Amino acid sequence: MTTPIRRRGPYRFAAMAVQCTWCRARVGELCTNQRGTADRRRDVHSARVVDWDRVMSTQCPERICQAPAGQSCTLTPDVHHARALAALRPTTTTP
Repeated sequence: MTTPIRRRGPYRFAAMAVQCTWCRARVGELCTNQRGTADRRRDVHSARVVDWDRVMSTQCPERICQAPAGQSCTLTPDVHHARALAALRPTTTTP
């Protein structure tokens, strides 16, 4: 007998789908203060929002997903790891 897959609802803030580079909050966790003792409940760090914008401006390279730029990854509320890596990789420009 198989158990059904439980789908999780969306995050409180869309930027929670990526890791915060400022406070090191993991995917799905709220950002914290400098000491890591209190959660930021009203917003996330601006560094996390910048990373989220960068990730969302790239197409997901996962073959099963292929979400276009500006749309969330399919099959998961998180961003696929390959998409996050592709957003951080610098692109070369040709003259």
